[in-house]
Amino acid sequence: MANANPTNLVQLYTELNKFINISDYKQALKAANKIIHSKEGKEDVEAMHCKVVCMMQMNQFSEATKFIDATAEIKEFTHSVLVFEKAYCQYRLLHTEEALETISQVKDPDPRLLELKAQVLYKLGQYSEALIVYKNLIKECSDDYEEERMTNISAVHAALSSFDGVKTEMGFPIETYEQLYNKGCWLLGQDKVEEGRVTLVEAERVCREMFEDDPDVAEDEVDGEVSVIRVQLAYALQLQGKTDEALTIYNQVIRLRPTDIALVAVASNNIISINREQNVFDSRKKMKATVAPGLDNKLVPFQKKKINFNRALLFMYSNQWEACRKLLKSLHREHTDTNIPCLIQTAQIGREKGANKAVEYLKTYISEHSDPDLSPEVDLTDVKLCLVQLLMGSGNLSEACEVLESLGSLSYTPALVSCLVSLYGAQHEGEGKATKLMQRAIQWHKKNKSPPSIMTSLMWEASEYSLKHNDPKSAASVLEELLSLDPKNVKVLAKLIFAYSRFNPSKAHQASEDLPSLSDLSVHVDVDDLERNASRITPRYVKKQKEKDVVEVNVATSLVSEGTSNIEIIKTKKRKKKKNPKPQNFRENYTPDDERWLPLRERSYYKGRRKDRKKGGVGKGTQGGANTGVADVYDMSHKTSAAVAPNSPKPGSTGSGSHGNTPINSPKPTHVKGVKGKKSGGGGKKKKKGKGGW
Repeated sequence: MANANPTNLVQLYTELNKFINISDYKQALKAANKIIHSKEGKEDVEAMHCKVVCMMQMNQFSEATKFIDATAEIKEFTHSVLVFEKAYCQYRLLHTEEALETISQVKDPDPRLLELKAQVLYKLGQYSEALIVYKNLIKECSDDYEEERMTNISAVHAALSSFDGVKTEMGFPIETYEQLYNKGCWLLGQDKVEEGRVTLVEAERVCREMFEDDPDVAEDEVDGEVSVIRVQLAYALQLQGKTDEALTIYNQVIRLRPTDIALVAVASNNIISINREQNVFDSRKKMKATVAPGLDNKLVPFQKKKINFNRALLFMYSNQWEACRKLLKSLHREHTDTNIPCLIQTAQIGREKGANKAVEYLKTYISEHSDPDLSPEVDLTDVKLCLVQLLMGSGNLSEACEVLESLGSLSYTPALVSCLVSLYGAQHEGEGKATKLMQRAIQWHKKNKSPPSIMTSLMWEASEYSLKHNDPKSAASVLEELLSLDPKNVKVLAKLIFAYSRFNPSKAHQASEDLPSLSDLSVHVDVDDLERNASRITPRYVKKQKEKDVVEVNVATSLVSEGTSNIEIIKTKKRKKKKNPKPQNFRENYTPDDERWLPLRERSYYKGRRKDRKKGGVGKGTQGGANTGVADVYDMSHKTSAAVAPNSPKPGSTGSGSHGNTPINSPKPTHVKGVKGKKSGGGGKKKKKGKGGW
C-alpha cells in the first residue's frame, strides 16, 4: 500500500467504518470506492473486501461476482480471501455447481465455508455428503447458531428419508417447531405415517403458540409459517387414504394465496394426484401453479421430477397428445435412471393409436436399453411386465410367456411362477413346461437359501399340480423332499400316501404305518365350555315349533332261542294330510256357464238393452206396412192371450232357447262398462244448472 498522504486514507477508513456500524451500506460502498480509486488505496484488498460485502448486503450478487473476477489484486489472494464471498454470491445466483467448485479449491476450509458447503450440497440433492459435513460442524463448532444448525441437520435427515429412502437416526432432542416439522417429514419417509401426522399436529400447535406471544409478527406471517406444516399434514392424510380431508386442507392453503410459490406448487401437484383422470378441468387449472416462473430454483430435484411426471399424465388424460410427447421427450433425456417416462408414453400411444402400436414401442425400447454397457442404470422389469400385460390383453399368450421367462431369477418368484403356470395351462400344451418350471424354481430357492415358507409353498403347489395332471410319481418325489424338511407334518404324509396309492399301493401301506393314531390326532373338546359359548351366541328369541306327536309302542317278543332279547319298537304316528279347504261361496253340483268367458253382447242369451228392445214397438217400420207381431200383441180382440210375449221366461223358470240348460244358480252376467241403467223416478235428462239454462 502506498504511504503518500496517509491522513486522507485514515479519514476515508473512518468514514467507511462509521457507515458500516450504522448499516448504511450504500454510503459505505461509496466510501469503499473512494479508497479503491484513490492513489493510495488502489491495491488495498481490505477496501475491496468491504466493497464486496456492501454489494452483498444490497443483494447485488451479480455485480459482486463480476468485481471479484475482474480484479487482479483479488485473484492473487483468492486462495485465502473472498472465497466465501464469491461462493456465497454464486449460491445466491443459483450457480450451485460453480459455488461447490469454488469451495472445493480451499484445502482447509473454515466453519463458514463448511456451513455454506453443506447448504450447497443440500441444494444439489447430495444429502449424504451434506449430513457428513453437518456432523463435523457439530463436533468442531459451538456458537450462537447451534439451534439453526440442528434444524438444518433435521432437514437433511428428512430429505434422506423422504427423497432417497435412506433410513437414518436423528439422535438428538427436538425443541423448535421447525425441528418438529422436519421430524414429521422424516417419520413419513420411514412409512410411520400416523406418528408423522401426530408430530406435524404438534408442530402446528407449537408454531401458533410461539407467534401468539409475539405482537410484532403479522397474521400473514403466521399463516405463511403454519401453511407449510398444514400442507405436509395434508400429505400425511393423503397417504392414509383420507383424500377428502387432504383436499380440504390443500384448498384452504391455496385460498390464502401464500407468497411461497413452492408451497403452492406442491399443494397443487398433490391435488392433481388425488384427482387422477377425473376432474381434469380442475387439474389443468392447478397445473398452472406447477410451472410458475422462478419455481425451478425453489424446488429440489425430486420434487421437480414428480411434478413433471404428473404433468405428463395430465396431458395424456386430457388427450393433449402433442404436449405430452414434447414433455416426455425432455423427461427421457433428463431422467435416464427411471422407466416412468417410458410407461407414460406407452399408455399415451395405447390411448391414441391402440394396443398394437404400444406393444411395438415397448419392444423397441427394450431392445435399445438391453445392452448393460449403454444403459447400466436401467432396470427393465417394469417395462417387461407392462409388455406382458398388453400381450395377454391381445391374446398373445406364448409371447407373453417368453417375456416372463426372460426375467431371469425374477421368474422364480412365487407370483411369476403362478402366472406362468396359468399361462401354460391356458395354451393346453404346457403341462411339461409348467412341471419343469416349478422344479427349476425349487432348485433356485434351495441354492439361494430362500425362506422356508417360500420353499414349502412352492413344493406343495408342485405336488398338487402333478397329482391334478396324473403324474403321481413326480408328486411323490416332491412330497418326500417336503416331508424331510418337516417330518412331523401329518398333512404332507397323508398327501404322500395318497400319491403312493396311485402307482405303488404297497409303499402307500408301508407309509401309512407312520400315521399317528386317532387318539393322538383327536382334539380334546370341553363340552360344557362349548354349551356355555353356544348359549351366548344363540339368538334371544326363537320361533317356537310344535312338537311332533310320537307314540312309543313296546312290543315284547317271546324268547325263541338263547341270545334273543326284548325288542323295543318305536313307531311314529303319521300326521294326516289335510285336504284342500273348500273356497268361500263354494256350491256343490255347480255347472259353470260355457259362455262365461265371452263378452255379454256375444252370448246367445243376450237380449240387448231396454231401449234396443223398443226398436220393434209401435210406429216402427215403413208407413202403412204390416207388422203382425205387434198387432198380435196389442190387438184387444185377443184378451184371453197372455200379455207377456210367449218367448219370455216365467219367473222362476229355467228359460228357453239355446240357454235353457243354464241352472238357476248361474252367476249373473258381468256388467258391461258404459251401459248405465235408468234411475228410478227419473224422467229423462236433467237440465244443466247455470246461467242461461236450456
